[in-house]
Amino acid sequence: MLVHHLPASDNALLHAFQLQGWVGVHIFLFLSAYLLTAILRAELQVSGRISIKHFYIRRALRIWPLYFVFCIGLFALTFIPRPFPHETGDWFRLGGQLLFVDNIITGLQGFGTIPFTFHLWTISLEEQFYLFLPLMLAGFLADSKRLLYGLLAIWLLFLAARTGMVLNQAQHPMIATSLFSADSLLLGTLLGALRPVPPASLVVRFGLAAGGLAALFSGLLLPLPLAWVLGMHQVYIYTIVACGAAALTIAALHEPLLGFLASRPLRYLGKISYGLYVYHFIGIEIGRRVALKMGGGWWIQAAAALLASILLSALSYALFERHFLKLKRKFETVHSRPV
Repeated sequence: MLVHHLPASDNALLHAFQLQGWVGVHIFLFLSAYLLTAILRAELQVSGRISIKHFYIRRALRIWPLYFVFCIGLFALTFIPRPFPHETGDWFRLGGQLLFVDNIITGLQGFGTIPFTFHLWTISLEEQFYLFLPLMLAGFLADSKRLLYGLLAIWLLFLAARTGMVLNQAQHPMIATSLFSADSLLLGTLLGALRPVPPASLVVRFGLAAGGLAALFSGLLLPLPLAWVLGMHQVYIYTIVACGAAALTIAALHEPLLGFLASRPLRYLGKISYGLYVYHFIGIEIGRRVALKMGGGWWIQAAAALLASILLSALSYALFERHFLKLKRKFETVHSRPV
């Protein structure tokens, strides 16, 4: 997502990759749903039940502290001398963020004006889905056929809704920020519940990986308009991307050749990934200022933005988020990762 939100590169190939970077949100949504559902499945196996109350508490302790402090803090900066150039926020948009309806407001009014929070509509979308996830899984997780049919029905509803929005000339970003675009959450939930066994054949695994990459970057490989350009491709492109994320995940499960993904540096980046997403617009602004001061180009800005985002996320995790994660463990039946 950081590369997607950086200024356009002069390199044509890199710029094309940047334009397709929106799929990063849907990879993140898929993995989030996959991991949360897998944890709920393990909880059901261990305790014989899913604690809906504890799920909501765990979700709140992981997401809310940083999200609320970040949104309110950046909103407050609009009333004092500003360290960064940005537009003035407004109370209505802050209310939308705090009530987790910012994706709906963004779809109707465009991206918000509160500095460095334009991308956080995705948190609202996730919270809307996860409001119902434990309720659905508590009833269907023990019966994979009922779960499959239920998710299939929701997916058909999503397709119908996107078709209706396209036919009614819905302007960007209404479709993109709608819950109806979250096919990745549905497929992540399904795979997290079923926990498919990785194929034994190396050829099949690499075929899945290649197919997954092709699906994720179908916007580059196929003569399709950009995802935010109004057209019937908006009905099916989110399904293609979700299938790409699923294929890559299945191929990567227990794949010896991908052991580097479990390396300590990458595991640490996974641990602070929420902060990386939240802070990356600030990182981009810092990168812009560094590049201007050094007289550097796009690569200098990109490197400085990445480094700043990692540093901010690491500090946030160590000094702030970690305390809430320790409290979160008290409500876990199955521990996800060390704090």
